[in-house]
Amino acid sequence: MTYFQRYSTFLKISENTSPKSGLRLGQVGALYALAGHFIEKDEPAIVSLPTGYGKTAVLLAICFLIRAKRVLVVTSTVTLRDQTIKAFETLEQLRELNVLTEDVSIGPKVTALQCRVTSQEEWESLKEFDVIVCTPQSSSPEIKGIPPPPKEFFDLVLVDEGHHSPARTWRAIVNKTSHAHHALFSATPFRRDRKEVLGRLIFYYPLERAVKEKVFGKVQYCPVNVDECYSKNECDLELIHKALEIFNRDKNAGFQHRILARTERVRDAERLEKMYIEAGLNVEAIHSKKTKQKCLEIEKKLISGELDGVVCVDMFGEGYDFPKFKIAVLHDIHKSLVPTLQFIGRFARTNDEHTGTATFLAIPRDIKAESAELYKEGVDWEVLLTKSFENRHQLELKERELFSSFHNVGHPSLDYDAIMLGEIYLSQHISAYKITKKPDFSKVPEELKSLKIIKSFRSADKTTLIFLTKLVRPPLWYRDNHIIDSKHECFLIKYFSNSKLLFISATEHASSYYNEILKFFVKGTIIALSFEEIRKVLNGIKEQEFFTVGLRSTSPVAITESYRIVAGRNADRGIRNIDSVNFAQGHFMGRGQQINGQIEIIGASAKGRIWSNGKLAIPDLLVWMNALNDRITADYLEIGRSGLDNLPYGRIIEKIPPTTCMADWNKNAYLEAPSVSFLSQNYNKIICILDLEIKKFKVNSNGLSMTFEIGDGSNHILLKYQLNTVPNYVLLSKEIKVFVLLNNGSNTPFDEWLNSNNLIFFTKELASFSDSTLIERRTNLIINKESLIPLDWKNCQINREYDKDDSKLTVQRFLQNYLMQSEFKFLIFDHRSGEAADFISAEEINNQLHIKLYHCKGACGPVSGKRVEDVYELAGQSIKSARFQRKEDLLNHIERRTNPQEANCSPFLLGKRQDALDLINKYYPIDINLTVFAVQPGLSANNLDEKVISLMASANDSLTAQGSNLKWIISK
Repeated sequence: MTYFQRYSTFLKISENTSPKSGLRLGQVGALYALAGHFIEKDEPAIVSLPTGYGKTAVLLAICFLIRAKRVLVVTSTVTLRDQTIKAFETLEQLRELNVLTEDVSIGPKVTALQCRVTSQEEWESLKEFDVIVCTPQSSSPEIKGIPPPPKEFFDLVLVDEGHHSPARTWRAIVNKTSHAHHALFSATPFRRDRKEVLGRLIFYYPLERAVKEKVFGKVQYCPVNVDECYSKNECDLELIHKALEIFNRDKNAGFQHRILARTERVRDAERLEKMYIEAGLNVEAIHSKKTKQKCLEIEKKLISGELDGVVCVDMFGEGYDFPKFKIAVLHDIHKSLVPTLQFIGRFARTNDEHTGTATFLAIPRDIKAESAELYKEGVDWEVLLTKSFENRHQLELKERELFSSFHNVGHPSLDYDAIMLGEIYLSQHISAYKITKKPDFSKVPEELKSLKIIKSFRSADKTTLIFLTKLVRPPLWYRDNHIIDSKHECFLIKYFSNSKLLFISATEHASSYYNEILKFFVKGTIIALSFEEIRKVLNGIKEQEFFTVGLRSTSPVAITESYRIVAGRNADRGIRNIDSVNFAQGHFMGRGQQINGQIEIIGASAKGRIWSNGKLAIPDLLVWMNALNDRITADYLEIGRSGLDNLPYGRIIEKIPPTTCMADWNKNAYLEAPSVSFLSQNYNKIICILDLEIKKFKVNSNGLSMTFEIGDGSNHILLKYQLNTVPNYVLLSKEIKVFVLLNNGSNTPFDEWLNSNNLIFFTKELASFSDSTLIERRTNLIINKESLIPLDWKNCQINREYDKDDSKLTVQRFLQNYLMQSEFKFLIFDHRSGEAADFISAEEINNQLHIKLYHCKGACGPVSGKRVEDVYELAGQSIKSARFQRKEDLLNHIERRTNPQEANCSPFLLGKRQDALDLINKYYPIDINLTVFAVQPGLSANNLDEKVISLMASANDSLTAQGSNLKWIISK
């Protein structure tokens, strides 16, 4: 039977009713909290008692209470280690309080680890001891050459000054003694760097209650005022003279007070020692460059009274207990609150009958810190110290409560067990969605696309999920597996039940990852917030200044200027009214004043993204998310006036417009031009994606989905587009397999590729939508008459666009005859799926190459100017043609489409293939001009309806904005 097991029944836990008749209330609470925690939980326990309240008695008593077999005590310094050894050997604190009965005459066998443990045999040689006291430098397995103790060698590990536990050496001791109970003690279980202290805070005793118990003595602040022109040396001399005055005052009053003068540098400590001696005070400097033996000699002189005080670097050893320190002279003041509180607490201890009120000396002008409020003249330190500590402590408690509400989910790798939420800082960047059903965070996938999920946490209310991922692969520049890169990402998902908003914050912002997250966790409708909703993040922000504003082209085919960024102070004032014709709001970033007067920087984009310019710990990030949710969903909306008001913004659509009639590929398809592979039993073909035709749109009656076909004219596949649902695109043709062959050699299913490369859909009104956001062009009711080319279509069958019977004069045949009369350098007939136009021509004028594209449509009836049906498809095709303003796109298209080795290649009616390619290559891009001709004989130049004019004018404006021209060949 071990020592603590043998004598455990001699421990009497009771609250004191008179001096030295038992434990203080907070000590009793801490002991029972620890005992209860050790029965129920395996994780380390954190106990927070105010500095000087009696932590040592709790350390001693818990060993008896849980009948410990062998105890490891970890201290931060050698000095504190030696104090702890004495406390365990004598059990003095328990005996003085009559907590341990007189029957226990001997103490436990205690030893210190003076040197580093280097083998398992050395650990085994310590079996005879009940308590082993060490510092991390002598025992941490994190240090090379130090082995962990044998399994179950210790059953209780006590960590003094537990706020050091985030350090790797401290953490390793806890992790490598996993079979033991762990108790971490700290008066300040929070850190300035906000690193999370290891374990669960199970007991916290407020400083305010300790003050009411009169545990602490009085602490008085005495400011030493000096002239602004005083040097550092002169300031130190003033502090020393005041310290001498206070020392003599207290000595004459019968108190045995000692001086503790604090500085931050060794050389200053040596300099100050001489100055104190010259002033008549017997002091010595103590710092890290003095030997342990010398420090022990100084300590003995201090205790005996041979020394009046010491000059120390920092605070004479963290946690050091010497109640006679009652005069503090701050030659250098702590810059943060935590060490200030620890320092003050040391002087407030009352466990010495020969001491009185403590005095702090400092120069007010030196105080520029978090703790400045403590040093104001006339402040009651008992009240203010309590208030300052409690305010800081409450913030820490809320943060710990938040972290403790998260629980591990899934099956994390053992290598990542040490990950702590408090160490995670994420950028203020959010992707926002509206969903109809609460996300299900009960399960976490093992992988997110190519990312392996290694650790995940879920909040107790199941509204927040955090998971970490790992990607292991060769670097992109290396083809084999000899070199491996490891990349980690973090994702945070927050759901707001009151608004049904879902926010995702991540270190990887790729839409493909967001889509995977939504697909796994969310069922039902998913809507990326439109700019109409996103802009509400400005709700309540006063004095707005925008230093960058994005203008997004409303043309679905933006060649010359797809996005304009205006930057500078008050950038929004650079937006003109005329910009609203071809641009909509794209993004903004600026600053403004919150209701509480604080300045906030905020940005948002039309893609449902919100951001600011900082990185936040998880609790602060969740607070920021809450604030954004409140602004977006507030009943009262107040967004100040600015230049942004001159631009329209996309609105979210809840139903697919019934007039949806066309679609086009997004810009990635045109930049990369990947091939598409069609595989079935009877069909095997590879074709460029740009040669595929998108047609036959059928919107479902409920407006939530539509079907359409994609094919090459002879074969097609059927797809479904689902609004606000993940995935957006579903392949309905199951009998055929379709893959997109990417440039990096890999392939991906066609519908999956579409979900990452959304199509752009058009309505008959020339509005366009993608990602559930509809962009409506501002209408123009004026059309330039120079853009109208009336022809006499005599003998033409204007209601028939084309026919295989060459004897019939269709619109296409009529136009071909008309064009053949021109002196074009070349004329291509490109009428088939994936066409640039029905006809492509070129001519040289004044050292410039003029490319002309002709789109033909048959009339829906007799010549008229009132039928929108005669216009909308032509207008859409014409707008899509603007991309051929780019030399590269034009050249690639002609080279691909006229390749004689391909079946059904587009023929040259005039000119030759190689001459045409050489002609285009001959010109610089700036010298190539594009004009698009929309051919519709069903329109009458003299009888155009207002709706028709509006549609034609919008198409004209769109091409003009892209540096191209649109002309209409119609009837007289």
